[in-house]
Amino acid sequence: MIEVKHLRLIAAIDKYGTLSGAARELGLSQPAITQQMQRLEKELGTPLVTKQSRGVSLTSAGRVLLRHAGQVLPSLSRAESEIAAIAGLRGGEIRISAFASGAAALLPRALARMADEHPGISFRLGEAETEESLDLLRKGDCEIALVYEYHSENMTLRRPELRHDPDEIWQTALEEHIWLAMPRSHPLAVEAEVDVSELRGARWISGCPSCQGNLVDVCSVAGFQPDITYETDDYIALQGLAAAGLGVALLPDLMLMATRHDAGLVLKPLLQKRFRRVSVVTTKALASVPGVLQTMQAIVEVGQGLPLPEAVEESVAEVGEPVAELA
Repeated sequence: MIEVKHLRLIAAIDKYGTLSGAARELGLSQPAITQQMQRLEKELGTPLVTKQSRGVSLTSAGRVLLRHAGQVLPSLSRAESEIAAIAGLRGGEIRISAFASGAAALLPRALARMADEHPGISFRLGEAETEESLDLLRKGDCEIALVYEYHSENMTLRRPELRHDPDEIWQTALEEHIWLAMPRSHPLAVEAEVDVSELRGARWISGCPSCQGNLVDVCSVAGFQPDITYETDDYIALQGLAAAGLGVALLPDLMLMATRHDAGLVLKPLLQKRFRRVSVVTTKALASVPGVLQTMQAIVEVGQGLPLPEAVEESVAEVGEPVAELA
């Protein structure tokens, strides 16, 4: 009784709020959309949409159908993507979604290795934060997602962990240390390591939503809420702001490996050790696609060969030099 086209219709109506908008989305005429909706309502025995002063809205029954559409349509899209990849319909193209510093510091060497060993494979790289990358993978809009999760040895993580689906393959590429970035003039810049609780009254610079969540988590465990005075997704700008004395910030290894830090910046390890686990993710079905598993293995091997946190720590003695060189 309920077909995939009906679920797509309900999703389009909810998205645009008008039958004409839904018609454009689905490539149909408005009369065809109206007839399709009327037939579906007749079969189900209840109205699914109601007219408003401007457009239409879903009824309670329509919202039930929308909820199921939100579960079914992404799954179907993902199945179509996996089948197309297995059948080789993309001509050897692998789509990767990755966060910015991972794309800058980790992927170039891994993809260069793939280009040498498997010249028939091409890549399309898109930048997205972790949650979005996983969503793209689960909707079938990429084959590989490069993601990260924060964790700690001695602190309970207050942010919810990422969902790991049972039909996915997760491989750890590297474990990053989290560093405290501050101006050379900061009173704590002479310390070997810094207790977060000593920064209760400090101004903070935060990055992306996940990075900010980690910052709030670290400070909350230390007993205070951070005073965030600057927010930027640009990790180069973040380093510059910290070096200029406008606040302190938390930076993982990859952000420091991807670019030179400002000459006025000092990097210190935290007393409360904090880490960022970088993982490469695909589905079990996509892992059977030629090139996908090899690409994942290349990323993991490159990640495990990057300079260890001790090497980064030694390199910060010369402020103004690269924090670390890619191996």
